[in-house]
Amino acid sequence: MLLFCTVPLLWAAVTDLKKRIIPDWTWLAILLIGLVSAFLLPAPALYERIAGCLLPGLCLLFLAMKYGGVGGGDIKLTAAMGFAFGLNTLAAILLLALLPACIYAKAAKQRSVPLAVFLCVGAFSFAVVVFVFSRI
Repeated sequence: MLLFCTVPLLWAAVTDLKKRIIPDWTWLAILLIGLVSAFLLPAPALYERIAGCLLPGLCLLFLAMKYGGVGGGDIKLTAAMGFAFGLNTLAAILLLALLPACIYAKAAKQRSVPLAVFLCVGAFSFAVVVFVFSRI
């Protein structure tokens, strides 16, 4: 699944890093890949995909409204990834993205980070972990 999302995820990361903008086509492509795979693949289940879309998306939306610092592109990209990968996988991706994002924020002395970059790092780190553990 991640293989199909590689180009839009990398594009979102690069443009978010350079311009602090996530193009709409990137999250739409990931959502479309998730929709197609929902009909073709048995896992993750549809309820897990819906939860993966709604829960993190609503949490980020709440944070954006209350504190600011979270852009609309970040919310849409996270929700699309949640639908494409499911809640459990998105939780693992977010966990793997947390440490590099905190290190970047501390080193750059910034309160906001380009979230797409760290979602991309988390997603590819997750893919590496799954690949390594599948070989054991």
